[in-house]
Amino acid sequence: MTSINKLSDIVNNGLCIGCGLCQSITGKDKIEISMSDKGRLEPKEINKISSDNFNKILNVCPGVIVDGLPKNLVDQKAKHNLVWGYYLSLCYAWSTDDKIRFESSTGGLLNGLSLYLLESKKVKFILHTVTDPEKPMRSISKLSYSKNELLDSGSCSRYGPASPLDKFHFALNLNQPFAFVGKPCDISAIRQLSKSDERVNKLCKYLLTLVCGGSTEFTKSQDFIESFKVKEEELTVFRYRGFGNPGKMYIKTKDGREHDREYNSFWGEESTWRVHFRCKICPDAIGESSDIAALDTWRGGSPKGEDEGFNAAIIRTKKGLNLIDDAAKAGFIHIGGKLKIEDIDDFQPHQVNKKKAVYARHEGMRKKNIPTVSTNRLRIKELYDLNSKDFNLKEEQGISSRIKKI
Repeated sequence: MTSINKLSDIVNNGLCIGCGLCQSITGKDKIEISMSDKGRLEPKEINKISSDNFNKILNVCPGVIVDGLPKNLVDQKAKHNLVWGYYLSLCYAWSTDDKIRFESSTGGLLNGLSLYLLESKKVKFILHTVTDPEKPMRSISKLSYSKNELLDSGSCSRYGPASPLDKFHFALNLNQPFAFVGKPCDISAIRQLSKSDERVNKLCKYLLTLVCGGSTEFTKSQDFIESFKVKEEELTVFRYRGFGNPGKMYIKTKDGREHDREYNSFWGEESTWRVHFRCKICPDAIGESSDIAALDTWRGGSPKGEDEGFNAAIIRTKKGLNLIDDAAKAGFIHIGGKLKIEDIDDFQPHQVNKKKAVYARHEGMRKKNIPTVSTNRLRIKELYDLNSKDFNLKEEQGISSRIKKI
């Protein structure tokens, strides 16, 4: 199989998700992250990267390696499921702040937990992804130190390309406790970094994520505004969802024009999502190495209409369990009814299917001599072995046809 010898090998083989951690390691003078013609944020080596720094990148890049929950964080009381991994508790949960709950993408659980961490002074800041105030169709990473900074920056779901980890070493260098909110692949990269940088576990106190449907290419957003004959530079608001659950895809221009589209008409059919290739081969879209993963709770996997906003929470670590209990006791979130793993299957059937399909997709890449993601403790081979031969062959062939489009 082709080996990865330089940064461009990760990008050119469709393994990059644009998380930004490589730039965080080397600095902007070595790596530049920019939007590609295909609508992906991709790193480019602009000055020679030292072999030492390149090895550091290889050891943490979620396009190269993804592991499950670290063994030392697996609580003795944790339950285990072949698809969903380790968990201590499953429950409904949402923000008790009506404004947060309404404006957030689902029930505001992650914002509610983040706000609790700030106001209880358990952390100094939250590192998360927000709307670019200058270009609202785009996303940037941000360090939020207060309620206003956290909530007044469009921090609900940002489906398009983002580099949540481009400031991660800057955050570490501040030597202050913080929490990180991002995608499962970002969380995995942080866990890998913690193996070589002792500051990570000392300072990054909580890792919170969402169950992820994938990061869409920027062209998907461009097509949306162009359907209304709107240009990016005309926008003042660009919202993927929220202001209701699920809420509408919504834009507003500087001259006051407003356009929207129902969630299901834009996101209802998975084949039209136009996600990164890396997302199609993702071995962990469910946040296995996080403390808490939040998810939508639509029976059958898609909304039937608007509701008040209800998250489900997969609580994976003892630290996560203490956090959600403390935040509830302090009045920042409400914990609803308990859930069973079968409920999570029902809420996220596409995640169940992807987890079962991933190893076959990796096999399809290997057979085409294309490097793929190395995994540990994610059980994808065990699930592959339980599939029918026809299912596995279909997935291998399917990914082989997509390789041409990398």
